[in-house]
Amino acid sequence: MANEEIGLRRGTQAHLGAGLKMAVFNIREGLDGAPPEVVVAVKDEREHKFKLHPGDVFPVGNQTWRLERVVDGCEDMPGAVFARIE
Repeated sequence: MANEEIGLRRGTQAHLGAGLKMAVFNIREGLDGAPPEVVVAVKDEREHKFKLHPGDVFPVGNQTWRLERVVDGCEDMPGAVFARIE
């Protein structure tokens, strides 16, 4: 069960404490029944970039996060919801 959830739009970032950051570079809608894709940058001791689909998990420092879903945002900018799972 997730103990924390955050939502980000393209071009925004979240400070997760202890020098950890997560930013959404791009969100692409799925075509022809394919799932949407979210490109996320993570900064911990290093910088990482991940291409994610809903349900994918990824590390942020010693934490584990999951891309929960892509949602409609304001001004035609979709957003992504992430859940901290560890």
